[in-house]
This record gives sequence, C-alpha cells and structure tokens, in this order.
Amino acid sequence: MKRYLYPIMVFILTPFLINAQNLSDAFRFSNSQISGTARSAGMGNAIGALGGDFTSLSINPAGSGIYRSGEFVFTPVYNLNNSRITLSNASFNDNQSFVNFTNIGIVGSFKVNSNNSGLISVNYGFGYNRAADFQNTSYANKDGSGISYLDDIADWATSEGLYNSYLNKDFKDVEYRDWPAKLAWETFLIDPAKDNNGNEVDTRYVPILVTDEKVDQRKSFSVEGGINEYLMNLSLNFDHVFYVGGTIGIQDISYRRLSVYKEDFQEGGSFTFKDKYSVDGQGFNIKMGAIYKPVNFIRFGLAFHSPTFFKLDELSDLEMESFLAKDYTSYGINEYNYEFHNPLKLIFSGALVLNKTGLISADIEYQNYSNARFRRGGDGSDDYSDVNGEIDKNFKDVLNLRIGGELRFTDKFTGRAGAEFYGNPYKGNYDGDTFLTHAIPVGSLGFGYAINNFSANVTYRQSMIKTSQFNEQPNFYQLSQKDDKGQLMVSFGFRF
Repeated sequence: MKRYLYPIMVFILTPFLINAQNLSDAFRFSNSQISGTARSAGMGNAIGALGGDFTSLSINPAGSGIYRSGEFVFTPVYNLNNSRITLSNASFNDNQSFVNFTNIGIVGSFKVNSNNSGLISVNYGFGYNRAADFQNTSYANKDGSGISYLDDIADWATSEGLYNSYLNKDFKDVEYRDWPAKLAWETFLIDPAKDNNGNEVDTRYVPILVTDEKVDQRKSFSVEGGINEYLMNLSLNFDHVFYVGGTIGIQDISYRRLSVYKEDFQEGGSFTFKDKYSVDGQGFNIKMGAIYKPVNFIRFGLAFHSPTFFKLDELSDLEMESFLAKDYTSYGINEYNYEFHNPLKLIFSGALVLNKTGLISADIEYQNYSNARFRRGGDGSDDYSDVNGEIDKNFKDVLNLRIGGELRFTDKFTGRAGAEFYGNPYKGNYDGDTFLTHAIPVGSLGFGYAINNFSANVTYRQSMIKTSQFNEQPNFYQLSQKDDKGQLMVSFGFRF
C-alpha cells in the first residue's frame, strides 16, 4: 500500500480521537432554527414584533399577549431531505422523507379589566416547538484507492508506541483514542512489523494488505433526532399598546449518528467499521420579551434568550468486523457525560401592519458563538480548557435575519412569503472537524384559510446547508456536502 508519513496522520487524527466533544457539537447544540406553526414559517418566522402566533412564544414571549382569545394549534410536517456529497469530482445523492410534528400548543387569555385601560389581560401558553432537526442520510464511494484506513491505524499504533500487551487489554483499560487500533488488532487487520532478520517488533505495526494492493471504499451516514422545546409562558397586556412576557423553555436533545465504512481488498477479503454515536440530554432556558405599539400600524419588539444549560449523556459504540479466511468481530462501548451551555440571544424586531390588507415584519437576531462552553466532563475533572479555547479562537458572533410578509386576499384567504438567513459562525476553515462553509438561507411560501373559530395554514419551507464533513478515513477526510431540506407544513388552529 501507499504509505502516509505517520506524523501527519497523528496530527490529523488526534483531535478526533482524544475528545469526542468538538466545535461541530458546539455548533449543533447552538444553531436553533425554530419550526413552529405554518403561519409563522410562511412569514420567515419574522414574528418577534407581531405575536399572536404560538411560535412567538419561543421567539418573543410577549407575543402571547396579543391574543384576545384562546387557541389550540398543532402542526404536522412532511419533510423531504436531499443530500449531495462531492468526492473526487463525483457526486453522490441520497433522499430521505419522513413525517413529524413541529408544534403543539395552547394559549389562553384572562381578561382582568373591561375598561380597556391599564392591565387588560393576563395570557398564558404551554406546549412545544421544534428548535432543530438533525435528520439526514448520505453516502460516498471511492474505488481503486491506493491508500487504506488500515495504513492510518497502523501508523497511529506505531507512532504512539502501543505494545501488543496493551492492545490485548479490555476496552476499559485502553484509551478511547486507541480503540481503532485495538479493533484492527483484534480482528487481525494489522500485524506486528518485522525487522531485517524477520523478527516481530513490538510497538511497530503494518496492515495485512500486500504491497500496492488497492481497495474499494464505501461510507454511509445516517443521522436522526432533533431538539424539542417544551415551554411555559406568561404575558401581560397593557392598554393594547405595551406587552411583556416570559417563557421558561425545557429543551430535549436526541442525536443519533451511524456511520458505516467498508473496504473491499483487491486480493480478497474486506472489513467494516461501524461508528455509532448518540447524545441525549435536557436543558433549560429563560426568555423575556416586550412588544410596543406607538401607533396601531407600527410595532417594535425586543427579546432576550438566556443560554440553554444542558446536561448531556454521550455513548460511543465502535465495532470492526473483518472478513478474511475467517470472520472476526470486536467492539467497545464508551459512555461519557458533560455539561454544555450555548450562547445567549438578543432579538430586535419591527413590523408594519397595513390595516387589514397585509403586513411586513423583520427580526434581527444577535448571537456570539464564541461564548459557547463545555463544562464538567466525566466526574467533573475535565474542564474542557482545550476545546473551549478552540471555540474562542474559531467562532465569531453572527447576525441572523428573518423577514416576511402577509397579504390578505379576502376575509378568509391570506398569502405569505418569507426569507431567513442564518450567519456562519466559523471564522474560516477548520480541517479536522465538520464545519459550516456558508451562511444558511431559508425561503418559504404559504397561504392561510380562516372561518369562524377554525384556521388552516399551509407553508412550504426550503433551506440549504453546506458543510465540509470530517471523517477519519483516507479520501473522506473533508467531504463537501450540500443538504437541501424541504418542509411541507400544515397547521390547524381552533379558537375558543
């Protein structure tokens, strides 16, 4: 096989193997894009100064104060994702579709003053909005490669001076960063190197492949899960002019990733390496907001979101299976827990309401990703000073923009359009980790129908995400990936 210089490979692999928490995790747990009701999504979720929609409880808590009566609303969504990976001038496309709910909630209003002055009503809301969606599938192939993942594993074991006796220990006694070497050793995919006299040399390793043997490489990815925000909200309506509110948000994270890498050897035989990784946990945040109407057709909004304080449990399951003269399997499971808090947000909003014919609204959201922090890893002894230093060095603040409009065609039918732009918090390329390469644009179109106390709203929402995906296998280190995510949202609302 064609050999890499192992010091280079050690430099590339060390960040991945030493610590599972990295910048891509910090971005994933901080990049919230609320998917609530179809009405809000149809206007680009630019709802901060408007209120009167359940999504606003997760954006500007004062929004529930706009309600004059109660409402129950829920939103089923049909999702269609298309992923494209580019490798060696070849493109690999994969599609996935699924159905879920982005919103279920109820808002109520207690009128406390019939004179329409002073404190007029106390409103409440509780339910859930979808804060992030991780669903994705993708794959890529490379045939006739002159380099193998086994080259890298053997070089790593050699550079680290791993003794045969060390690789024969139980997984709990082997450092997590050395697990790929242990897996390859136990499945007979690497052998001890020999000196000039044909004697085995402990701490030196070679792959089982013959000189110049080529391999066909396959890698597939499957990601599931998301972030749900369960919320409790209270707001006050003063004079139908000034509204204040607060929301307590409980966020639930579920992230599941399975990557399967396979090599077929030109001279016969193959192996499969499976990396199963999951994160589960809960966090809480506090949101406060206000809406002010200086005149009836102009509205201003201001909201503050505290960091979400998470406690997370991580599980990593690595498995390697070789198919040689005989089949061999080895696997290890590593569990870890830690705390994480994402950056606070400030949201400035404005809206122009054109009598009963339509409206234009915009939100500007500020967030400084360099303030994200990992805390108290394992038994509390890991202070994450290294990865937090990388966050400081490689993340920056962003301005996210949401803008949308609504046009009333008749008393019953309304049309909507919106756009969202979520800034890229990475200062530049960050090879050795998955990172966002461009800002994220989102577009939406929708319409609504309302009669008596019933409403139905439909929106199609499309986003585009471009990333450079890091993988530890050769030829797959930094894959260019583009994900187009479409959502067909339908909300049903019942006023009471």
